[in-house]
Parts: sequence; structure tokens; C-alpha cells
Amino acid sequence: MALIYKILFEVKLIHEFFFTDKNGDTIFMQPTQSARMSVLLDEFSGDRNSINNDVNFEFPENLLTLYKNYNLKIIPGYSGCKVAIRVNQKTLSDNTLVYEPFEPVPDNFDINILLSKKNNLIEGYSNSVISRPVQSLYYFTNETSVSPKTFPFLTNDISALDSGRKYQQGELASFGANDIREFYNDGTADQWLPVSGNSFANENDQLLVPLKFYYSFGEGSNVTDATFELRDKNSNVIKTLSVHKTDFIQKTILDFSDQTDLISIPESFTYPDIIFSLIVSGSNGYAKTLPLIFDDHFYSRENWGIINIRPKVTNALFNLFGTDGYLIKRRSPALVWIEAPIFEIPVKSRFAFWRFRNMNGKELKLDPPLIDYLFKDDINLMSIRPNSISNSYYKLPKQGSTVTKYFPGPVDFQVAKDEKERICFDIMVPVSDLFPVV
Repeated sequence: MALIYKILFEVKLIHEFFFTDKNGDTIFMQPTQSARMSVLLDEFSGDRNSINNDVNFEFPENLLTLYKNYNLKIIPGYSGCKVAIRVNQKTLSDNTLVYEPFEPVPDNFDINILLSKKNNLIEGYSNSVISRPVQSLYYFTNETSVSPKTFPFLTNDISALDSGRKYQQGELASFGANDIREFYNDGTADQWLPVSGNSFANENDQLLVPLKFYYSFGEGSNVTDATFELRDKNSNVIKTLSVHKTDFIQKTILDFSDQTDLISIPESFTYPDIIFSLIVSGSNGYAKTLPLIFDDHFYSRENWGIINIRPKVTNALFNLFGTDGYLIKRRSPALVWIEAPIFEIPVKSRFAFWRFRNMNGKELKLDPPLIDYLFKDDINLMSIRPNSISNSYYKLPKQGSTVTKYFPGPVDFQVAKDEKERICFDIMVPVSDLFPVV
């Protein structure tokens, strides 16, 4: 019997860093999946780098035998991966060519894909909150988890603007339908910059933690007493921890390993059973609630995240099989191919000021050609506003204009902060016509 494998589904992790063109336009400006896939095909044909340079897509080691029994294979693809499955080929009475799994797959079967880091570059060039209370990893799924999913995106909804909270540079907020904006402070006032696209990976996707982890309080929280209450989806308290110190608590370790049987991801589960709430209250009015998913098998600092795909989910657009039980991929009687579903994870680039420093420590001069692009920052020069970095686009906008000007860009992605808490990349420059010294 011939061995036949067909694509069950595909995942595209589409990162702004790799897909911003020479004009500064991003792939997220494309409104349809077909248009975005066309861009990816062009970039692949042009041998352009993608996230696969820095991230592996692989099955977890502890699940390899199970997935082998179901004849599943993971195949690296451009800007993502494909999962194939062994099938039997059939032709229906209406001449539709279909494929059925060689080994039947349960509706609630979990196909987990680890996003393991080849290096730490993705941490530098990806947009994410730097000062996070918990060092959680991304958890993406095609099932409704924290919020319903919008096909073809595996990300949770971006939270609406909360005027009562303090945002960090680069954080995203929803200002309404198709209106996502990115936060920064220009040194004097808070600003929100509109961004193209939607459904970006965001803080609501940062869910995965180990059973024992550190909780950090932000600078200025001034907390001396804190209570941590872990609750399940029905608000039942699983465990309460309290911490008291005479001085301010910077961070404290939270140990829920004695609740392994209750909180670790089981072999079989239903969402949102595995999503727990950590409710934190402390002195000086400190209050925060975090959704968390616990698992020691999947969590590792070597990983960037995990993707969880199920064959049948709440939103049928995300299903891996048709209502007839055959793969989505098939050929119609008219000889037209219907392809396997492609799921997307859009990721924004790090949103940072560019701070130019003379490589010999001399004071840079702000000449007239640079005014409206840069401003004086002590002996250095800094961009008027932050910019989303790119692998190939190195222009800065002129203040109050669509005009842009080329500048040397960041190379090592080591994030720095100035005294006003502005996140920036330091760019060392020699004396030149563009960067004269005082």
C-alpha cells in the first residue's frame, strides 16, 4: 500500500521585522490572507529571510511517540511550518477527491508545536512588554481561550484602551473596530500611534508559566505586603500565598507545584478549564489579575511559545476536517483544489527610539538637515518618536510630515532605557557629514 501524506494545516508566523519593504510598507497592510500569502511567496522567491532563521517549529519531545502513532509529521515552511498526516485517498460519487486519516484523529486531539529559539534575537526585535510581572511564554491556539478567535488568526483579542492604567512603550490597545494603536511617551506626554493591521500577538497571549515562578513588582509599586490568590475558571480558590517584607518587594517566588494534579495541562481537557486567574493585591493600592496556563513540560526559557491546534473547535473556520470527516484539502469535481487551512500569527517589531552616540564619546551636533528628524539628548541625538524596526528599512519620519530620511539603524537589538523610561536602541556612529561633533 502506497504511503500518502497530505497537509493537514499550516501555520505562518508573520513578523513585521522581516516583512517591511523598502518603502516602509508592511505585509499587515494587505487586507486579505490571499494577498498576504502572495507577499510571502514573493519574499520566498527572492530568498529573503524569515522567522525560521531564529525559531524552530517542532513537536514536543514527550509527544513524539504519540504523534508518530497518528502518523503526523511536521515540515518547516517559509515563515512557519506545515503539519502533514498519512491518509487514504478516496474518490466520492460526485468525483470529489478526498483524503481520510489513515489513523482516525479524535476531535479534541491536541497537536502541540513548540516555538524554540535558535538564538535570542527574536526577543530583541519583537514588540513585547519589557517589565512584565511574570516571565510567561506565548500560547496560541485555534480554540476559544481568553477570547474568541477571528479566522485565520491564532491570537487573542487586543484589549480595549484602559485610561486608568499605565502603559509601557510599544503596548497595543484597541480604540475600536480596526483601530489598533501603539503607546509611547515622547518625554512630555503620552502618545498613541495608529498601526496597520490587526490581531497581533499581544499580552493576552502571554499565558504559559511553570508551576514555580517569580512574580515581579514594577518600579514605583512600593509594595510591602502582597497576597496571591490562584483561582480556577469558576472563581474557586485553589491556593493563596502571602508575602510580607519590611522594605519594598521587588520580586518573590510563587510555588504552585503542590497543585500539579489540579493545574497542569492534562492529557484531555476543554477550554477554558486550563486557564487560571492569578489575582494579586498589595499595599499602596496594588492590584492585578493575570490569566495563566501551567505546564512544566512545555515551559522553558529556551522556548518563545507554543501553538496548540485541535481538529474540531468552536469556530468551524478553524477546523482541520470537513463535516464529512475528510481533510479540508481536497479536489472538487471541477478539478479545483481546496487547500488545507493556513493559520496566522502576526507579530509586531520592537517599537523603540533610535539614539545615536558618537563611537568616541564626543558630543553630536544637531545640524539643520537633522532638525525635525532628531533632537538633542544630552550629548547624543534621538529620533523624534519611536519606530518599528525592520530587517531592511532604515528611514525615520520627519515630524509632522510623510517625508522620510535614511539613517543607520540598530544592529544588535540590545534594548536600553533613558532617564525618562523611553525604550531605545543605541546606534554607535563615527564622525561624518551626517553626524558631525560639536
